[in-house]
Amino acid sequence: MERRLSLLDALRGATVISMVAYHFSFDWFILRGANPLWRGIPAVHIWQQSICWTFILLAGVCFHLGRHRWRSGLVISLCGLLVTGVTLLAQPQEAIWCGVLTLHGASLLLAAALEPLLNKIPPQAGAGVSFLLFALTYDVQAGLLRLGSVVLCRLPQTLYASGWLTIAGFPAPGFYSSDYFPLLPWFFLYLTGLFLGKLLLREPPELLFRKIPVLDWVGRHSLLIYLLHQPLGMLLFGLF
Repeated sequence: MERRLSLLDALRGATVISMVAYHFSFDWFILRGANPLWRGIPAVHIWQQSICWTFILLAGVCFHLGRHRWRSGLVISLCGLLVTGVTLLAQPQEAIWCGVLTLHGASLLLAAALEPLLNKIPPQAGAGVSFLLFALTYDVQAGLLRLGSVVLCRLPQTLYASGWLTIAGFPAPGFYSSDYFPLLPWFFLYLTGLFLGKLLLREPPELLFRKIPVLDWVGRHSLLIYLLHQPLGMLLFGLF
């Protein structure tokens, strides 16, 4: 029987705990109104980005560990739709459209479809080019392609006119989601993790097999915890 790479579960578990803490803070400061400006604090933005970067990179790394990629991609995508439906009913002004589960499911399905092509790309080159494309498209929502502070071009506004390309990264004017993770730029970060995972898992270092009990358990049940923590948070704050 193959040994489980428990440290990946532990890293996912630590990320999930951080995410739960972030969302509970969001509920308190934004939905509860304790500090409406909380989300604009630079340290809060860095915290939020650290969670999503780690989660998406780990999802890419773990692409190689799944046996039923199409089924998993569909299940995760349906869970993303469930999150949209629940938040739309419970807090319509803070509904989640194209959240991180929707991204994860779509990325998994897209990577599975592209796997024959991706297997032809050397992992080092794939990771480097994918991260470069991630950086290049990071501000697509604002209509820009840029690297650092250098704006390379402005994208045609027709891409943002209809709303049909919202999941791709081109939201229509007036679009709002409390969590928004479109394919651009985030699929390229997922691919970065996928190629890094190919390098890492060729000969996994012994450290990857280290088990950290509590974090390991949380990581193994991350999808269930994600689905339950926001309704639970809304219920708890509703009791106040």
